[in-house]
Amino acid sequence: MRWLSIDHGTKKIGLAFSDELEILASPFEVWPQEGERTLERLARLCREEGVQALAVGLPRHKDGAESATAPAARAFGEALAHRTGLPVRFVNEHLSSAEAERLLRERGVRPEKRKAMLDAAAAAVILAELLEDRRAKGIPADRLP
Repeated sequence: MRWLSIDHGTKKIGLAFSDELEILASPFEVWPQEGERTLERLARLCREEGVQALAVGLPRHKDGAESATAPAARAFGEALAHRTGLPVRFVNEHLSSAEAERLLRERGVRPEKRKAMLDAAAAAVILAELLEDRRAKGIPADRLP
């Protein structure tokens, strides 16, 4: 199943895709958050890329409680799911940016490039977690979430 993962923010959104076999989660791009225009662009991207399901990072605190920005991420994911007709899974994104930063640093990405890539890398971390969870539960790649 081909997934589009979204690291939702108030100013920017990070995007990542999986391959159809759900083996890889790859950072794609970082887009400005422009509300309705962003939803339309994402719907078009989903059609063009053959996306079959959406993963949206849900901000949570260390204790698992949703953060103050979680309702906006949830509303955005639900709006995109409604617009595209695709199923959406919300994934705990706690520490995804810190993990993305660590991975980029380990790969030798220079600080100025890391900043530009961080949100897409965080979307890939979110997606990798979802794919790993599906594998651990034995969910085949061709089964909807």
